Amino acid sequence: MTKRILIAIAAVALLATSAQALGPDPHSNGDDKNPGIKVNNEKVDIGWPFEYKALDLCSIPVYMNVGYFVQVEKCHERKIKLQQVDCADIGKDKWPCYKDCEDVKVRANFEVKLGLRKEKIGDVIKDWDAYFQGDDVVPGNGAWHTVTVCVTTWETQLLNHAPGSEVRVGTVILTVKPNV
Repeated sequence: MTKRILIAIAAVALLATSAQALGPDPHSNGDDKNPGIKVNNEKVDIGWPFEYKALDLCSIPVYMNVGYFVQVEKCHERKIKLQQVDCADIGKDKWPCYKDCEDVKVRANFEVKLGLRKEKIGDVIKDWDAYFQGDDVVPGNGAWHTVTVCVTTWETQLLNHAPGSEVRVGTVILTVKPNV
């Protein structure tokens, strides 16, 4: 066959399928007002140009390993600034004595037991204590809970350091572990 005959056959086939597509919908039982087809026994409207409808094929569950999460609100803004107090107020008798407390907000997705670790800087502090005023357990409900961290010092070595308005003498580190 010649090339012209093949082109003519292709053109006739194209017209025949186009005319069929533009004709009445064989799935509508002669009701041209609501053309459509059925998928899984549900009517699916089709328009021209023909549009495919996405069908749910497979549902895949999504899982993840949720780790332990604990957060301290604005930890970098927390500061304990010791002020001189009467030693009897902290139950000590070796003068001079200092104390301060700081409220810290903590939240977690598991019940946590808080702890404190102390690190001295320099030799101003001779004896000291860090403790929670109140509860040291935070529920694992994700809400913010306020805990109060306090530091007391006694028999402080003031002569070992030059005076200043804020001399850093130590660090208190908040620790956390599951409350079991």
